[in-house]
Amino acid sequence: MQDLNTASSKILLITSYELKLLLRGFLLPACLGALLAYIIIFFIDVERSGAFNTIPMTVVPIVGTIIVLKLLLYTKLEKTEIHRFRFIFLTLICLSIGGLIYIYYQFFAGIPAPFPSIADFFYLPAAVFLSFHLFSILRLKRNIMKANSFVYLGILACIFPIYLLGDAIYNYELYYPDSPIEFVTNAAYYISDAVLIFPCIPIILYTPKNDPFIFHWLLIALSVFVIAATDMAYNFSALNDELIQNTEWLWSFFYTFAYILLIASIIWFSKLKQMLEYKKFSESLKNEQEMGLDRNNSANDFAEEFEDLNETLRAMKNITEKAEEQVDILIPQYIISNKEIINFINVLVELKRKKKSLNVRILLPSTKFEEKEKIPSNTSYPSIEESPAMSIKYFNSPLNSNEIVSILDTDNMYFLGLGSENTSYQNRFLIQHVNNESKTQAYGVLFERMWLLEKSLDFGQISK
Repeated sequence: MQDLNTASSKILLITSYELKLLLRGFLLPACLGALLAYIIIFFIDVERSGAFNTIPMTVVPIVGTIIVLKLLLYTKLEKTEIHRFRFIFLTLICLSIGGLIYIYYQFFAGIPAPFPSIADFFYLPAAVFLSFHLFSILRLKRNIMKANSFVYLGILACIFPIYLLGDAIYNYELYYPDSPIEFVTNAAYYISDAVLIFPCIPIILYTPKNDPFIFHWLLIALSVFVIAATDMAYNFSALNDELIQNTEWLWSFFYTFAYILLIASIIWFSKLKQMLEYKKFSESLKNEQEMGLDRNNSANDFAEEFEDLNETLRAMKNITEKAEEQVDILIPQYIISNKEIINFINVLVELKRKKKSLNVRILLPSTKFEEKEKIPSNTSYPSIEESPAMSIKYFNSPLNSNEIVSILDTDNMYFLGLGSENTSYQNRFLIQHVNNESKTQAYGVLFERMWLLEKSLDFGQISK
């Protein structure tokens, strides 16, 4: 048990160290460099034309887009990872294109303040994609909306952009006598700010600040909050021509700062994926003899065969009941049907009700689990909200293992596999208790890596 605790602590220690490197080696220097650039622009641009303010605002999203392309082409992201980050990727692309168009208007078309322009056709979709990302978090972590005080703060923050929208409508003839397009564009930005700021505050307040495995999601929420807040400050300053001329460089810096946070979130997830990568680690379990972990050579191991699957599951139930604090179950391959998996999970739910202090974690293969036999929508399926100490996560990467692994209290491990090479359900099933400490440690580290990587994808435990 000490070895497993040491392994988990080691992962956390390395992760915390890498996070400090990200903050000190990238985020802080990038923000200071952007601030220095805008201070220089402030003194160079004595006429306050604002032409140079757009350059850093465009360069940063372009750098982010390049990092995204590198992730997609070389890191080989899984489907779930692309799904979680797709709106952030699209946001960076839209910001890059919009910035380049804006620069073209300023330096080549000779228009110092091109608004409205074609660039807004990309800036506004960027806000839409960010709102999709935030509301996908609220959909995935519904408990956030149950924190009424946080939701009220989000609603309260929406008042200012709504006020600006109402003021624009009320004073339409005064502000936009000959420019209905400008009115529509401004109204679209006011609405997008309200839509962005509402989910931001509950997510930021509800997300743990000390968990490095979900820090990238916190960075994204902070980035969106800065963008929406800067939008509102910019629009308020724009009511006074002199004020906006003197402060535009500052708002441009905050936009750039927000884009840097977006890039930092992607870099941090990329680093997490490298540290928690388990595919190569699982390959070592394919040939246990090379590692000295062969089950057949362990004198203390014992096994029992069952001809009926129901008897096998009952045996697994009896084994699981021995756990006092922790149960970790890894299902690498499609060995038993979805129906039997659900039945076994429901057994664990009942066990959890009897032992409230018991913490149960289950890893399921998402692709095989979903494609071969879909779970009906009306199936009684245990939810995380109903069982806070019971968590189920899905992984995409296939493992080189053909056995269900159950680890009890971090020091007792059981294998459930087929008793023959034939994969038919009518064949004999084998349950084996493994007393080999090195073997238990290897599978424990594998489970921990997989669990933490999936945690970094599903926004961790912010619904807890």
